[in-house]
Amino acid sequence: MKTGIIVLGMHSDIPSEVVVAERCVSFLVSKGRKNVRVAFHRGSPSSADVIERMFTEEGVDTFCILPLTVAEGNQTVWNMPKRMGLPDNAGSWMMVGDHDVATRFSTALGRDPRMAKAIVEHLGKPSQGDGILLLAYGSELSMSAKTAEYYAEALRDGGWIAECAFARFGRTVTEAMESLRERGCGRIKVLPLSITADGKYTKNALASAGPAEVLCPVSGLPAFLEILDSKVPEDW
Repeated sequence: MKTGIIVLGMHSDIPSEVVVAERCVSFLVSKGRKNVRVAFHRGSPSSADVIERMFTEEGVDTFCILPLTVAEGNQTVWNMPKRMGLPDNAGSWMMVGDHDVATRFSTALGRDPRMAKAIVEHLGKPSQGDGILLLAYGSELSMSAKTAEYYAEALRDGGWIAECAFARFGRTVTEAMESLRERGCGRIKVLPLSITADGKYTKNALASAGPAEVLCPVSGLPAFLEILDSKVPEDW
């Protein structure tokens, strides 16, 4: 068995997402991980192409796939695995030519106490009139809303007035901003619960936010990299 790691981004045509993916690869290599490569669900290099090349050229036959996503949804459960030849994210093998290749499709960031602590520490203590809007992409499945609410609750425990909104499939930014203002928030910070804030739907959602300070996405926090590394088997 020869193991490899795929850092799987969504779109190679979004430069900031490529930067995040490459930063993740560099971090994993710095931690001693071997045979780490970037692939993309949409764009180039594709996940299927990277797996085939690593198998045929390097003899890697067992893969850990790390999707660069914050919450589970149709993309992680069905679409990303299907693009690389897996039935879903529980699939444990795929075919490369006539050969079986073992796969381990990891989970999204999800509801992680390490990230909750990092977010609260990053934002610090609120002042009177401060509010936080957590902006997630959204999903037709329930996990995106549950993940966003988990981090919102952590911020509330830290003294913040916090609301959730979604770029798709859920409560809009306009609705969440109105709620924050009704609760006396004159200064609002928007924290993207995403890998990048440069996707089409997220940019459109941010444009509707009005006067607000847009923070860097959670992928920019050091905890994101540490959590990603923790999803790789220890001896890889």
